[in-house]
Parts: sequence; structure tokens; C-alpha cells
Amino acid sequence: MLFVSKPIAPPWNDGSKNLVRDVATHLTRARPTVMTTKGAPALGSRVEMEAVYRDAGRFAPAATANARVALRLVVGDPKDIWHFVFAPNPLSSGVAEIARRARAAIGWRGKVVQTIASAPRNFDGIGRWLFGDMVVVLSDHTRGRLLGAGVSAEQIRVIPPCARAPRKLDALEAKRVRDQHGLGDGPIVLYPGDYEVSQGAQTVASSVPAIVKAVPEATVVFACRKKTEAANDAQSLVERELDRLGVANKTRHLGEVSDMADLLAIATVVAFPVDDLYGKVDLPLVLLEAMALGLPLVVCRGGPLEALEFAPMVDPGDHRALAKSVVELLENEDVARAVGAEGKRVYDARYTPEAVAAAYDDLYAECAELGG
Repeated sequence: MLFVSKPIAPPWNDGSKNLVRDVATHLTRARPTVMTTKGAPALGSRVEMEAVYRDAGRFAPAATANARVALRLVVGDPKDIWHFVFAPNPLSSGVAEIARRARAAIGWRGKVVQTIASAPRNFDGIGRWLFGDMVVVLSDHTRGRLLGAGVSAEQIRVIPPCARAPRKLDALEAKRVRDQHGLGDGPIVLYPGDYEVSQGAQTVASSVPAIVKAVPEATVVFACRKKTEAANDAQSLVERELDRLGVANKTRHLGEVSDMADLLAIATVVAFPVDDLYGKVDLPLVLLEAMALGLPLVVCRGGPLEALEFAPMVDPGDHRALAKSVVELLENEDVARAVGAEGKRVYDARYTPEAVAAAYDDLYAECAELGG
């Protein structure tokens, strides 16, 4: 089978790329081929690499990259199954349909799986962008939105995302990471979300006074990758709000970090009151990594994050509830340990690469049984 996706090559800072990498390397029945770049590191003996792309590119592939993918689909080894892993959009869907018709015209009878790597802004008319024999969504929430948009339930499967478990740090390594970022020895509340898409950063900023009043030694860390031009202005607004509240000295803004796994390993609590996951996978991989480490989370109610039923939830924008939940986890070790342990149990059961790859192996077998 062939994965059709962004280039499966470093840097590993994109949820859909990581999903393909981790599924491909843990399939036990299907023989995967991935699209990558020349010289990209091998993914193991069972994964075939095709250098379709010239470079690792941006979060949104350029038109020339899309053209190279289309050419590969039309003239390359057709394989038995094509598995597209993209956010649905007119360009990728159009390319897929054209390539599929071209192949079918010369006798190809393979099947197409389409994973919606991140949900669109608007679901109106989304059916015209869905071309897969099977459409995979990452959460029951997105499944519900597709059903509401008129997509057939028979076409939809729910398979969650996965993430590799980060390694834990020993005491010396943890001290090195703290010193590197100037984080001292106190508890760390980590916000690994965005500045500009959701209310998450503003909600966290507004919660800081109550958090540090209850736990003065705590530091609130913003580790936010800037994905749009609006990010700088949004960060400035957050920083001005922290200045106005008189708590800027209790926070750190680290931007995009290369060592997010290390930050998770030294964090005490992850605060993720993100109410808009546009451009992200339904369950951001950083949360799954935190769960793998047994780290307690606080998340936002009302969207895909409700799948994390073990975690305390707050309404969008409710900074008082966020502060209350974070403080309880900082002050009550038994509560924090219980939330973290349940998150680890859920991760082990549902979100490991092994568990998710097994679900895709089953799906590919189902596709094969459908015949030509």
C-alpha cells in the first residue's frame, strides 16, 4: 500500500507526518510505501521509501510538490491501496480524483483510504472533498460533524492518532533542560498550544495570577510554534496582558522548541484550554506524549478533546476554572497522580503506534476483501 502525504522526513514537527511515520513503522501485515525526500533517513526494513519530493517543504506543500505527487500516482507502481493523509481541500481532492480515474482507465482496481488529518474550518459541502472508499477520522467528534454534513456512516471509520512515548529524563538531564530555559526548580505549568488560532493562550495568561498566588514557586511556560503571520501580534497581546496583570516574571515564552519531549518530561501539569484545533490533528500529539509520561492534563470542553475523559475539563475561555483545576493538580499530589495514571492507561490502550497501526492493518484487510 502507498501512503500519499506530506514528505515523510525530518523535521518531525507536523502531526500528519508523524502519524504516517508511526503507523508505517508499526504495520505488521500491510507492506507500506511512503513518499519522502532524497537522502531521508530509512524507516526500517518493512517500509519502502520513494523520493517523490525535492525537500521537506512547508506545512502546506507547494504547487510543484503537488504536481510531483500527481505524477507519481499516475505513472508509478500503482500498489493495491492508496492511503491519503491530508486535511481535505479542493486541491488534494482534485488531484486524487484525477489520478484515480487515470489509473482506473487502464485497469487499476485498487482501493483508496482517506484519513482526515485535521478537520476543515467549515464542514458545509465537505462531501465533495471526500473521495476515499473508506474515510478515516481521528475522533468521534469529527465523525459526528461529517454525519451532520450528510456523509454516509458506512463510509466513515474512527481511528485515533498515535504518538511515540518520550523517554523520561534522569535528574541531571532534567536539570540541564531547566537551566537551558531558565526555569528554576519549581513546578512547571506547560502550555504547548498556539497564540493566534484559539483562545488558549489568552485563557492561560488570564489564569496565571490565581495560579502563582496559590503556588508562588510555579512558572507558566508558553511553548508555541508560530504557524501564521498573525502569531507575532497575538503573542504581543498575551505578553501585554501578563504585564498588565503583573505576572510576566512568572512566565516564559519559548517559541518553537526542538525539545518538546524534554519539556514534557520536566513539566508538572499541561494546561491546554484550546477551543479551536484548526490546523492540528484532533488530539494533538503533544497531549498523547504527555499521557505516555503520566503527566496530568487540563483540557477544553466542547470539541475533540472530550475524548480525554480522564482529564479535568474547562469551558472555552474560562480562566478561573482553568486556574482552579491547575492549582488542584499542583497542590494535591494524589489527584495529580491519579489523573496522570489514568491518562497513561488510556494511552497504552488506545494511542500507541502499535494499537493504531493494528487498526489500520485491519482496515486495509477490509479494503482487500471489498475486491475490485
